[in-house]
Amino acid sequence: MRLQKGNEMNKPKLFLDMDNVLVDTLTVLNAIDMTHEQVQKPDQIPGVFRDLKPMPGAIDAVNTLADIYEMYILSTAPWHNASAWQDKIVWLQEYFGDGEENPFYKRVVMAHDKGLAHGAGGILVDDRPYHGASAWDDATTDSFWLQYGHDPKLVWSQELVNFLKDVATQYADNQNIRQSIEMVNTKQAYQLHGDKESFSKAHWE
Repeated sequence: MRLQKGNEMNKPKLFLDMDNVLVDTLTVLNAIDMTHEQVQKPDQIPGVFRDLKPMPGAIDAVNTLADIYEMYILSTAPWHNASAWQDKIVWLQEYFGDGEENPFYKRVVMAHDKGLAHGAGGILVDDRPYHGASAWDDATTDSFWLQYGHDPKLVWSQELVNFLKDVATQYADNQNIRQSIEMVNTKQAYQLHGDKESFSKAHWE
């Protein structure tokens, strides 16, 4: 059995982090001169999240995967930057539309503990284990944390889209995310994620 467009019953769930997965965030934040800013960290600058560029290949990847996955955003925004919460919605509307054509239409979750959402099952693509992302590596909820870029091939501009397409095809047969990932990766042998507790942060984080 193969997935059919519009058949939500057979679609696996795919949750995407925004910063450094869909959005090229750190490249900009790391380059900001904070000398004359009124806040302590670059991610606290009002409006800084509004005009960031997409990660290479991200837009095409989402538009491809939206046919075979039930898509969600699962992102965190700085507590001390209220504009960031709005700016992330505006960014998604700019690149994917503000109506039902947007694959994330009314499917955006903002949380400082992403682990709270993993009970829904599915895949979370996130670049680091923090804010509850690593909690998605949980067989009891059939959820999985896939660390974006940990394996250099698993980025949008290389092999990540094809990997996720193969997982979705396998899922159509067995309706189990973790088994599907394991079966597909038996051949590919990607490094799907790193350490669940530590990660190299930017100098200002």
